[in-house]
Amino acid sequence: MPVYRYKKCFLIVLILASASRARKKLLEQACIEHKVMPANISEEEYFLSSIQETVKKLAIEKAEFIVRKIKCENFDYLFNENSLAVLGCDSLFSFNGKIYGKPKDQQEAFDRWREMSGSFGFINTGHCLISKNVITENSRLNQFNEYETIVISTKVHFSQLTDSEIKKYIDTKEPFQCAGGFAIEGIAGLFIDSIEGCFSNVIGLSLPWLRNTLKKTYGI
Repeated sequence: MPVYRYKKCFLIVLILASASRARKKLLEQACIEHKVMPANISEEEYFLSSIQETVKKLAIEKAEFIVRKIKCENFDYLFNENSLAVLGCDSLFSFNGKIYGKPKDQQEAFDRWREMSGSFGFINTGHCLISKNVITENSRLNQFNEYETIVISTKVHFSQLTDSEIKKYIDTKEPFQCAGGFAIEGIAGLFIDSIEGCFSNVIGLSLPWLRNTLKKTYGI
């Protein structure tokens, strides 16, 4: 199985600072080995003046939470001749200038899908990769001193749906698990005509961005 390796063949330990099953599955499908360490932060505290600032701040906070955890607790097993990278991500859906998180009930999900039907919105995902590199074969790692952050937006065009189709979709319970109330990799893929931008970003993590960032950071 392909893995990301440092140019001197030291393994890069990638830590996903998220409990998102969708992001974990993306990494698994791309054959990127990783560990999951969910960040325990209250997302409601971080709504800023714009959706882009909000998702970027949340991604940074998630990654920094895990960095602090690694520094404070006994994670020596991660450090033995390894480079280490912590990835934080956060996604929010915007439609007609409004931010849509997970719908709270069936009525909200129905009303939202009626509004989105035949129209388009944007999935905005903040990414933050905090990394530290091996200095020499026998040394400890240097400090976490490299930050790579970005907000990537993907435009999503929705099909024109009937009330019956909307209700049947809501009955599957899928809308209540996802930002915006839909999962493009799930049943909702039937109701999305097209996208403009990165496909995996809609799921919650831009794999092309991660690949390019790892290449730049580690020379792999």
